[in-house]
Amino acid sequence: MNKFDKNNAEIGERIKEVRLKRGMTQETLSEKAGVCNPQQISNIERGLSGMSIAKFKDICTALDIDADYILFGVSTHNVETILNKYIKEMTNEQATNLLEMVKAYAKTCGIEEK
Repeated sequence: MNKFDKNNAEIGERIKEVRLKRGMTQETLSEKAGVCNPQQISNIERGLSGMSIAKFKDICTALDIDADYILFGVSTHNVETILNKYIKEMTNEQATNLLEMVKAYAKTCGIEEK
């Protein structure tokens, strides 16, 4: 019997979000991933079922999305923001100083480091 899991639900919500953005049905995703059926995709998206690492990898590949986004809600791979462009031009010391300034600013905004 499948049991709801909060972590699985968060991952499942992101899988569903990306799947819908890609205009894919659960059936299409299951076929493209080649590892499960539409009901299993439904259970994963609702947090009722986890998945193996192999299945997770195949789903990420089928969705053409980085695993870090599905797992954590952020993508660090190939992220190109204006801040990244500046950081690329900095020395390690400059980048470290910038990080310290950002941390200090975040703290003044009430955002604590985790």
